[in-house]
Amino acid sequence: MSYSFAKYLDLLRKPCKPCPSKADGIYIGNKLLEILAGENDGVGLAANQIGLDSSVCVVKVSRPIILINPKIVGKFGRSFFQEGCLSYEGDYVLTERWTDIVISDDNHTNQLFFSFKKNALECVCVQHEIDHLNGITMFDRAVEKELFDG
Repeated sequence: MSYSFAKYLDLLRKPCKPCPSKADGIYIGNKLLEILAGENDGVGLAANQIGLDSSVCVVKVSRPIILINPKIVGKFGRSFFQEGCLSYEGDYVLTERWTDIVISDDNHTNQLFFSFKKNALECVCVQHEIDHLNGITMFDRAVEKELFDG
């Protein structure tokens, strides 16, 4: 089966429905990881990017991580990062992100902690993919470049 990435804001603006079960989420997550493995530049993918209305996303920076119905339950510090997205190939946006986040989801017993200091790309990617599940794109997190050109 071939997948294409959602490229239109209206498709990515709708928050995803909760995934009904851990088994469904693991299945979708494994499918997302399989698709992501075929991408040279991708480090994360959300279900709605391939047309699935389910709150599941994956991140593969230092290791593959499947997140089912993830929520950011703690957030600290702020930093800036230049982001890209498989749904907007060739576009890059300077965003403001949290430097430390705590995630709660349905498939990990303990909360997960991601830190800019430990792995900036992974920390940003987790936030980027959770944003997709909530109908938010990197463009919504963009900061004005002029702030840095002073």
